[in-house]
Amino acid sequence: MFWDFEGREIWVVTDLMQVTAEQIAQMCKAWWQMEVFFRWIKQHLNIPTLFGATPNAVYGQLFCAFIVYVLLK
Repeated sequence: MFWDFEGREIWVVTDLMQVTAEQIAQMCKAWWQMEVFFRWIKQHLNIPTLFGATPNAVYGQLFCAFIVYVLLK
């Protein structure tokens, strides 16, 4: 259990017994920031599918999409 920035109580269920509530809260916040980032990518870069499965292919496609986005803006 932890509290958000507005003082609301949040309960998280996990099987990680060696991790404190504060660490779990930080993990959830980091996870949410990744979700927001990927949502932005899907909305603004118009990448419906990735062409490759290797890290280099994914990075290449994302970097090309970022470059095109910046040039168009």
